[in-house]
Amino acid sequence: MDFGLALDFGTNRATLDKVLDEYVPLLKLAEEHGFHSVVAGQSFPGRGGSFHVASPFLVLAALAPRTSLRLGTGVTLQPAWHPLNLAYDGAILDQLSGGRFFMGISVANPGDWDRFGMPRETIGRRFDELLQAMKALWSGADGYEGELVKVKQAIHPLPIQPGGPPILVGGLSPRAARRAAAYADGYYAATQYRLGAVGDQVGRYKTALREAGKSADRPEVAINRLCCVAETDEQAVNEGRPYVTKVLRAYASRGALAGETADHLQLLERTMGDVCLVGSPDTVRRQMEAYAQAGVTRFELRVAPGDMPAEMVARTIRLVGEHVIPSIQ
Repeated sequence: MDFGLALDFGTNRATLDKVLDEYVPLLKLAEEHGFHSVVAGQSFPGRGGSFHVASPFLVLAALAPRTSLRLGTGVTLQPAWHPLNLAYDGAILDQLSGGRFFMGISVANPGDWDRFGMPRETIGRRFDELLQAMKALWSGADGYEGELVKVKQAIHPLPIQPGGPPILVGGLSPRAARRAAAYADGYYAATQYRLGAVGDQVGRYKTALREAGKSADRPEVAINRLCCVAETDEQAVNEGRPYVTKVLRAYASRGALAGETADHLQLLERTMGDVCLVGSPDTVRRQMEAYAQAGVTRFELRVAPGDMPAEMVARTIRLVGEHVIPSIQ
């Protein structure tokens, strides 16, 4: 089991340069406590608030010389990218990071498709071909010829990692599971996915791997989880509530958190374990064991949601590193 950080870089309280300066000591703390990676999400915000940035590759490039952690996207959104741009930028980021880059990617949502002018009837096929094109280009192929995606000539420079950075595909549909098995190196579960749905999707992913003639013994399965850890359950819930709930409400308000509404007064309690990891180290360890049983092999912990104070973020990293990681591994 690997553990990483999924950091929220978008905020109104400071510019990105200041946010990165604030996060560097937290990344150093994570390095000291056995964490594996740091990931940045992608979104296309139209107004202020806490948010993922539209350019996660730029953020990761800025972090590359400031941390030894692996650098990933959790996740990149397909509509923003032409396959050629994505292949080039992924290769450059892999070189800048010394071969530490990995990419989570998903098909995004209908609002993003419309905003980028992508026809809905071809979005799935285009995504399949984008993944195949990137793999081909990163492996040194002289272009790619698909039905919807056509890339002439090779790219240069190639990534440091042979064949390119690992790709983890997100989504909850059966097609997403087949896509991850056919064209990627792993599966990536999003923040708002409930544990039961993740377990079902991992089962579909393993079935698709076996049908493709690939090993399904312990495939790579990463998941983003909101996380706040304190010495006691009561302290974690009481202190983490305003920050974790802020993110939960954002998902619920757009119908992305199954079965929940944004105005529910006990949104945190209703999603603990199932969507977010909140409590003492022992409680969070027990919650994580259920994810391991479901097939998760890596946690990317959203330890800084909703402008959570740095001292609380550091506490979560320290307690997870000292008490959870050793026991889980």
